[in-house]
Amino acid sequence: MENRTDFVGRVVVDVGAGSGILSSFAAEAGAKHVYAVEASKMAGYAQKLIAGNPLLGKRITVIKGKVEDVELPRESRYSDI
Repeated sequence: MENRTDFVGRVVVDVGAGSGILSSFAAEAGAKHVYAVEASKMAGYAQKLIAGNPLLGKRITVIKGKVEDVELPRESRYSDI
């Protein structure tokens, strides 16, 4: 939270998101949108945890799969470069 300027208005990809806790922190810090990529069955649990917080749930998308295999929505690509 002390580095909000690194997150405000940006699109973030959390690779190996696990439970989604870092994705949640990024959204709380002001990220425009967070893509939480998780290959294991933990992705389902992360989705449930994130859906339990309606304010953050709208800004976090959980994607189940390996980062090498998933494709992010076109709008998120290179939006901050």
